[in-house]
Amino acid sequence: MLDPKVVESLKKALHVANDASISRDYDPWILEPLIPYKSIAVLDGLGGSGKSWFSLNISYSISLGLDFLMFPTRRSGVVLYLTAEEPKEVFVQRVDMIQKHFPKNENFKWLSFLDENLEISSYLCRKKRGEQIVTETAEALEWLISEEKPLLVVLDSLINFYGLDENSSEDAAFFYDVLKYFIRKYQVSFLILHHQNKEAMKTQGDDTVSFRGSGVLREQARSRIVYKNIKISKTTIARKIKLEKSNYYSKLKDELLTEGSIYLKFQDGKHMYDKAFELMARRAEEEAKNKGKKGKSKKGNEGIEEYEVDF
Repeated sequence: MLDPKVVESLKKALHVANDASISRDYDPWILEPLIPYKSIAVLDGLGGSGKSWFSLNISYSISLGLDFLMFPTRRSGVVLYLTAEEPKEVFVQRVDMIQKHFPKNENFKWLSFLDENLEISSYLCRKKRGEQIVTETAEALEWLISEEKPLLVVLDSLINFYGLDENSSEDAAFFYDVLKYFIRKYQVSFLILHHQNKEAMKTQGDDTVSFRGSGVLREQARSRIVYKNIKISKTTIARKIKLEKSNYYSKLKDELLTEGSIYLKFQDGKHMYDKAFELMARRAEEEAKNKGKKGKSKKGNEGIEEYEVDF
């Protein structure tokens, strides 16, 4: 017998045709066209390439209600940033650097799972006797979400929170189902930082084909942003931001992102846009691709270079 509460919820969720009671003023964006509302977005790139800095720039903009570069912030609120890769003493140095470029911010909350005060693992899911289960950490996350009421939760990075087989479609669907529970109940969004496969990113010049782990992690995310370093000279590196996948329409995607991409400067923790710098980066990338094609028969495609620049 189906639980009466489930029956009632089904009745409330069932609509007829173009139900007039549903608002047509709904804005599907937090940060257009990068971060959708009540959804999962993936930020993809090599470990150490600068994804955390990029996500911090985005997080500060959203939590302060400021546009990020030329991208408009449509919704503003608390951002909860969870890191499981750096102790608080290291992560706070990032925050110190970011804070130099922004006003005082009470809406950016963060937690390191390497904090000596925590007595729980960072994994939201595990397997027990072959079955996927949610962990005490998932319960702790729900408590944090209910208390802090974040608009966006950042998981840095996926591998530290996943706890399952990343190549299993069944496990990936289970993990995402846990996040979707939070989305439904608390109207929260997730930005997941994902470490890409190094060799795949070097050989896939279009940034679209390679994806480490189950395809479910990409397909069920509503947005996938690829973050990549492009060498311009021995001392200059551009940050290429490519919106590889977006399930929601935005005219800004074509207006702001040429071929889905933008190239940024990065200095002192801040990403900046400069048109002349972008043109220089695009030329350097094209030259590197052409050079790689010429040498492909001997060494393979080595035209696109990646550099680890994080501390």
